[in-house]
Amino acid sequence: MKFEAPKSVIFEALQSASYAVPNKSTLQILNNFLLRLEGNFLEISATDLDLGIRVRTEVTGHRDGSVVVNARKLLDLVKVLPDTPVSLSVDDYLLRISWGQKGKASITGFDASDFPAFPELGEGQAFSLNRTELAFLADKTNFAVSTDSTRLTLNGVYLESRENLLYCVATDGHRMGRAFIEQEAQALQKGIIVPPKAISHVLRAVGDDSAIEIRVDDSHILFSGENIQVVSKLIEGPYPKYESVIPLQFERTIQANRTEFGQVIKHVSAIANQRTNQIRLALEDGNLEISASDANAGGECRESFAVTHQGNGPFVIGFNGKYLGEILAMCPSEEILMKLNSAVGACVIEPVGEGLDFFFLLMPLRLVDDN
Repeated sequence: MKFEAPKSVIFEALQSASYAVPNKSTLQILNNFLLRLEGNFLEISATDLDLGIRVRTEVTGHRDGSVVVNARKLLDLVKVLPDTPVSLSVDDYLLRISWGQKGKASITGFDASDFPAFPELGEGQAFSLNRTELAFLADKTNFAVSTDSTRLTLNGVYLESRENLLYCVATDGHRMGRAFIEQEAQALQKGIIVPPKAISHVLRAVGDDSAIEIRVDDSHILFSGENIQVVSKLIEGPYPKYESVIPLQFERTIQANRTEFGQVIKHVSAIANQRTNQIRLALEDGNLEISASDANAGGECRESFAVTHQGNGPFVIGFNGKYLGEILAMCPSEEILMKLNSAVGACVIEPVGEGLDFFFLLMPLRLVDDN
């Protein structure tokens, strides 16, 4: 194998593939890239057996071939090389790298046949999204993916099709994000649970206006963009019946300026207990007071502002201030709407406006005197 290309071209391709290289693995082969050259196209593959990335980039090819080589060493070397053409060649599994007039390095490689095969998806479903659509779905849901290893079904985002709409949902049991986009035809015959890092890698690698082809079978999902493929194992379901926790009716609503609301939360949260992040929302007439205290550190903070309230009588509820602030930050609208029933029931938060096809759900915290 022998080829040359600008340093930036090689580095960008290596970096895109590197996200599939595990940080630590008992299988030594997984710490490597598979490099394969055919004509003027270099293919770089990496996998941790759950996630695989294959990047294709154009180079000046001189001799076809393939090799498996240590990913970290090759990436670290190319990263620090000057912005000049770089030449790579392989003889007897030894990868030689040269640049400039006198720069040379070598890395011992392995037979390409030792590298795990890139999964080939069986018969399944296929549909396409553009990057903007996929980014929208991910942005409104990924924050709520659980990291609890005892609840694996919540460690992914749930995709399902209903009446020509593609829904994306994530929840960790404390908060939820749900978003949807329109589809000309039903994209999925049944719901699937996708690891969020697979979606993140695709979004990182493709351009803003790129189309992304998606194929799904019983065990894997494959994202194909321009010059990159990302394949991932699906998380085995079933996904919890998340709709059962979404209230259908509400006894009161609060409409507030999103920016002002978020700023007050920041002010008050600075004094909140660092472990619980608990804040207290006290509503009376058109005034919302947010407060927090920390008995351990000895501190208290409160601030109020005007809101539009529909409902009967005063109302008090507690939330994790960090979670509530994050949700407000994801709303692009000037005003937000909180829909509530009781101090222990789920709260739905959504932007005020048209064409905003998402909402968030946040479970309250039980208020205690010492937070």
